Amino acid sequence: MVTSDDGPWPEPRDGQVRVMVLGTYHMDNPGLDEVNVEADDVLSDRRQAEIRDLVDRLADWEPERVAVERPYDRGDEVNDIYREYRDGDRAYDREEEFPAPHPDRNEPATECRSEVVQVGFRLADQCGHDRVAAIDEHPDPPSEDPFADREVDPARKTSVPVTDPQALEREANERLPDSTVPEYHAWLNREDNLRGNHDLMFDWSIRTANGESPAGLAHWYDRNLRMGHHLWRTMDPDDERILLLAGSGHVRVLRHLLTEAPMFCPVSPLPLLPDGE
Repeated sequence: MVTSDDGPWPEPRDGQVRVMVLGTYHMDNPGLDEVNVEADDVLSDRRQAEIRDLVDRLADWEPERVAVERPYDRGDEVNDIYREYRDGDRAYDREEEFPAPHPDRNEPATECRSEVVQVGFRLADQCGHDRVAAIDEHPDPPSEDPFADREVDPARKTSVPVTDPQALEREANERLPDSTVPEYHAWLNREDNLRGNHDLMFDWSIRTANGESPAGLAHWYDRNLRMGHHLWRTMDPDDERILLLAGSGHVRVLRHLLTEAPMFCPVSPLPLLPDGE
């Protein structure tokens, strides 16, 4: 196990598939997370050059498969669109209209700006892959919203500080305009930032009042377990390196699950990203 300021990343064992887990922000502004970044237009000339730089860095790792946060059961639709980009029928640097293969959105002019297209498709395309791996799945929640309508015990009982979600969102939004896309991903994937979302989730769930089940946390782990399962379903027996692109809130739990799964070894993306602030 490699433990550093960047957190615990295990050493790969013989025969394990290395999975580089890159935490991203949602470039098309879906507004679906606890902490939402106000992304500027990634189709601008500046951001397109920076995204190409990010993809060049990731391509140096020579992944044999790119996994993206899109529904497994809509993988054929995702790859129909990917092939249109790969064949040159669509261009990464212009607005393209097509339905978003995402359970919560269907806005035809936004999906082309998503990190799935801009980073995932572009990386797979540059690496010469004939398809991407769609590995997401949203299990049925135990209620309309598993994080809503639950009383949280106000007692903390310890003095351990917890991340302020408004402060985290404010810093994310202040940092992005002055950062390049590779620099911003380096910051996102720092261990202190990765754990902020988990601090909030675990603090809320453990302090759920009156003995109620921490359903939101269970639902979140269920979703990530399914992502690991679909990662295995979409890989080929000779795959040795997979790059998994997902919202940064997924990274810590996916790292844990992939560390426990004997066929996988999670890998940090930080060595490929710019150093410093």
